[in-house]
Amino acid sequence: MAKLTLDGLKAKLTTNQLRAAELLLEKEYAPKGEKKTYAEIAEELGIDTSTLYHWRQNADFVHYLAAVSDTKLDSARAAADAQLMRLVHGISNNGNASIKALELYYKLIGKLTEKREIVQSSQETQVYDVDAIKAEIERLRGTV
Repeated sequence: MAKLTLDGLKAKLTTNQLRAAELLLEKEYAPKGEKKTYAEIAEELGIDTSTLYHWRQNADFVHYLAAVSDTKLDSARAAADAQLMRLVHGISNNGNASIKALELYYKLIGKLTEKREIVQSSQETQVYDVDAIKAEIERLRGTV
């Protein structure tokens, strides 16, 4: 199944659903204490809260909301990168570089990767009795 573009998703939604998506994103990005309730959003749109609930369950609506949120997130990339570099240089951390920022920086540029090795320390080889396993399977089949 081909992934729909933002315009393709928009075409599948009503004007009111598009506006609802904007208001829901504003709700999520709003500072604590300034977030609208679902009832307030529904009232602003002139719909019932159950309608808003059903829209939030609609796959096209959910995908559109995610796409718009991704766009909003992408638009903050430069600010996030700038803050990361301030932390790396120690400009916004009392003059000290942030260890977590340095770790993230090295991961982003590919110089630090998480590598885990599983080493089997036991050299014992387990031997299975095929006939005994078959007999056990037959016994279990008979008890079902």
